Amino acid sequence: MTLVILLFALAAFMLYLVYEARALRGHRDRIPLVVAVTGTRGKSSVARLLASVLREGGHRVLAKTTGSQAQFVLPDGSIQDIPRRGVASVIEQKEVLKKAVGAGVNCLIVEIMSIREENHYIESHRILKPNTVVLTNIRRDHMDAMGETEDEIGRVLAIDIPPGARAYIPEELRRNVTQHLTNSEQCKIVAVPPGRADVLASRHPELRNREFAENLDLVAAVATDQGIDDETIVRGMLKAIYDIGKFKVWKCRVGDKEILLANAFAANDPESTLKVIEKIRSMVPNGSAGITGLLSLRGDRGDRTLQWVAALKNGMSAHFRRVHVVGDHARAVRRSLKNVDVLRSVDAEEITVNIAAGMEDRGVLLGFGNIGGVGKMLVEYWQRVGEEYGI
Repeated sequence: MTLVILLFALAAFMLYLVYEARALRGHRDRIPLVVAVTGTRGKSSVARLLASVLREGGHRVLAKTTGSQAQFVLPDGSIQDIPRRGVASVIEQKEVLKKAVGAGVNCLIVEIMSIREENHYIESHRILKPNTVVLTNIRRDHMDAMGETEDEIGRVLAIDIPPGARAYIPEELRRNVTQHLTNSEQCKIVAVPPGRADVLASRHPELRNREFAENLDLVAAVATDQGIDDETIVRGMLKAIYDIGKFKVWKCRVGDKEILLANAFAANDPESTLKVIEKIRSMVPNGSAGITGLLSLRGDRGDRTLQWVAALKNGMSAHFRRVHVVGDHARAVRRSLKNVDVLRSVDAEEITVNIAAGMEDRGVLLGFGNIGGVGKMLVEYWQRVGEEYGI
């Protein structure tokens, strides 16, 4: 009797799997264009930019981001938060396909959420099956799961390109990815050169301050291949709505000083943060001489803390007048780096006021490290008290 019950349960389970597979395939087949955005940094920004541009070009688009904030960008451009119960899983992408079909879209843009190699395969090849893949960059992060070197990380990210897909990759990273593609002859690789969007940015200088050039290049390349003209691309870019992790600068009066507050908390690695510093120097007249750093650390990301300590020891601290550290591991960092200040407060206003007291007028306070915890509270406070600068 027990064996009969077990066999019946197994048969029912197998029928359920067949039903799920057919439902998943049916949902995917009803969406003409699925774009997967992968890479180490900038995925959310590229997904939101591209969604806005394609929507401006007449497409009905649903986008999903999982960066600083898990959100849907709905076909009308409005934002819907994604409630999370427990740990995020790539299996939720099945529901995204179902939602896209229900919304009647002809384009779905999804940020790849996988970290571990096996999950990349399941998410891209088995669930999303994108016909277009956009790779933003390859940088050192999640090294315990993806590898220590750019080559190792590139091998994992290359998994996101399934057979038959059209993949847009920054020109300088083409070899990092294509050498790991076992199905390269079945893929169309589009190497996007630096400066691809320079003509657009020269006509609309505000784009240079709103977004990083490499992100604009990728979005312009994809949109052009979708038949969208330059002016429509620009209008879409300017209408894009970003999440809390987006790089942004505010002007704020603190006491008798006017300072600039710069959000780079979501640039979680040293290389990305150095690119933000370059951008600030291009935006702010005295930025090269007046940047004060505020490093926010997370207790569950000890690997990132070690990465920051190594970077600051190896010359990154020279970019700052002073570095302040807040969050878990702050005291441990202080023992390794003698020229940093540990902040014990976790109140955003108190942190800002105390640091500003030691800054010059018109100096820049750059927040970096992690958007979670104190970083998020600081950005929310800066948004309330500051006035957007340079945009």
